Amino acid sequence: MADEPVEFENDIAGFRQPMVTSIGIILGFLLTFLANWAVADDGDRALQTSADWLVASTLLVSITVLVAVLARLLDNRIRPGSNGLHYQLTFRLYIGAIALGIAGLAASLVI
Repeated sequence: MADEPVEFENDIAGFRQPMVTSIGIILGFLLTFLANWAVADDGDRALQTSADWLVASTLLVSITVLVAVLARLLDNRIRPGSNGLHYQLTFRLYIGAIALGIAGLAASLVI
């Protein structure tokens, strides 16, 4: 008989800690990037063109989603039996936020 998929266990503690750590590192990097960009010494506003607004908005949305993912990871009010579904959605949001942040940073290099 073929290997049957293993059901998701109720305890996601082994997945939670590395994700919380990586979110802290990524958030620190994104916030530092935005802070350095905002206090540039050129004397003008940081957001002057539509390209600047595009980069800033992608980074801000990425930061917002990462904070939401962090809140989902730290929430201990998950109903029993729904841990797998909760973690899957959280993981998808996590990957999406990282991808959006990378896209925003790449756009800042190209634009």
